[in-house]
This record gives sequence, C-alpha cells and structure tokens, in this order.
Amino acid sequence: MGNTPGNKHCILVVDDDEVVLFLMTQTLKSHGYNTTISPNGENIMDIITQSPPDMILLDIQMNGIDGGTVCQLIKTNRSTADIPILMFSSNENIAIITKQCGADGYIKKPFEPGKFNEA
Repeated sequence: MGNTPGNKHCILVVDDDEVVLFLMTQTLKSHGYNTTISPNGENIMDIITQSPPDMILLDIQMNGIDGGTVCQLIKTNRSTADIPILMFSSNENIAIITKQCGADGYIKKPFEPGKFNEA
C-alpha cells in the first residue's frame, strides 16, 4: 500500500505447502511483483504490520490456524481491512468460505499457470 510510482507491488503469499509457495512466488516475480511468503497464518499480523502488502494470496487449508480465520482477523482489523485478499484452495466450499471471511475473491486449486496469470 503506500507504493510510489515505479515501485513494484508486493504480494504476501500464505501457504503451508513449500512447493506451492515456490511456484507462486516465481510466477509473480516473473510478472514483476515483489513477494513476501509465510508458511502459516500464525504471525500474519506481525508480518503485515512490519511490511504491509498490496495484496494477500491466502490458502484456506493450512496446518494450525486456517486461512478463513486468518482472513477474518485481517478484515476485522481497521488498519488491515482494506488489504485485498484472494483465497485459494481445492476446498469445494471455497466460495462460501471466501464470502464468510470477507475475502475479495478466490482461485480454485489446482490451477494451471496460465489461468493463475490471468487472475
């Protein structure tokens, strides 16, 4: 948020799957985005406070705190509520979970790299 012209947008990617984190960050970097990663939602508010992202890509199903709970935490905090959140998951209830937690949209897994680039 607070990017000046010429700065790359930063996207926070949160997933407990290392392969997904790697693939998503490589895809985003190849399209000119800076990325920050988190392997879980445990310290998400600390991460966001230290370096507010322009957008968050958040997995629903993670070990520990789930993505829906993380999303609610972010969206109910005045200082972070305006950060766009895009949920991603293979969970068949992704649309319902996205709506319930206040996320701005979702991508179903598995996603093809070409489809991800269009999102």
